[in-house]
Amino acid sequence: MIKIYYPSAFSITREYRMILQGLVNNPSVTLVKNEKDSDYVFQFYYRSKHQKYYTEIYPPDKIVFIDYHDNPGWASSIKCKAYFKRSWVEPVVKEYTAIKEPVKRDGNFYPISFAIMDEFIINEEMDRDILLSCPLRIKNRHTNRIRVLEAMDSMDIKGNVQIGELNRGSMRAFNDSDMKGYFRLLKRSRIVVTCNPDPWEGDHRTWEAFASGAMVFVDRMFTPMVHPLIDGKHCVFYDISTKGLESLKKKVRYYLNNPDKAEAIAKEGHDFTMKYHRTSNRIDDILGVIL
Repeated sequence: MIKIYYPSAFSITREYRMILQGLVNNPSVTLVKNEKDSDYVFQFYYRSKHQKYYTEIYPPDKIVFIDYHDNPGWASSIKCKAYFKRSWVEPVVKEYTAIKEPVKRDGNFYPISFAIMDEFIINEEMDRDILLSCPLRIKNRHTNRIRVLEAMDSMDIKGNVQIGELNRGSMRAFNDSDMKGYFRLLKRSRIVVTCNPDPWEGDHRTWEAFASGAMVFVDRMFTPMVHPLIDGKHCVFYDISTKGLESLKKKVRYYLNNPDKAEAIAKEGHDFTMKYHRTSNRIDDILGVIL
């Protein structure tokens, strides 16, 4: 067993809880209460000025630094055995199309993604009475999400659809009624269209969609994964460009008119992500690097 010390973070975010859940669920790991009894210290970071919250100094060769900061260009100066960063890529424009490219980093940096948390999963059987949902939350700088919402709204789909924010949602209280309603909405959907934030890549919404068992459309992602998603098999990728959004609408219409093919991709995507993209799998990804 690998002994891990995971000190409490100053802000118990969903991201912190995601890593904790993965450590608890991983059969190769046992959690210990202090650094001296550990093989490694998983030091979690989410917000700036973290140094004043982490007053204890750990041996650099034992530190596994886990950084879920939104800013791709930010990195801690901490000395560590391995540095795992979620915002691995940043947007660039090539040939009039916005894509994302990796930020140049030192050799001990590795990408890490979000994962399906236990709380995302609804085991209750439900009728998929919603043809399509695109419940994106709009914030500053999330222009891409606005464009995707406008594209879906312009399709004028006849039937039960949910286009636009369902609720504000609670980032921490999974048991709040609005979050339960959101997860149930995804579970009832045949197709879920989601989109990453503009300035960075990686969000919970992608994995919430896969956990629901719906067919997932998501903008093309560039962060490397140990078990990558395959376009047309596990989901359908689309490009954030005028031409790409027109193609997205055509593909959505095609799968609405061919529900058997949509169900096949939905099942492949759900089975694949439940096998390789749970919180415990993220710990496997980390251990695969440091061991």
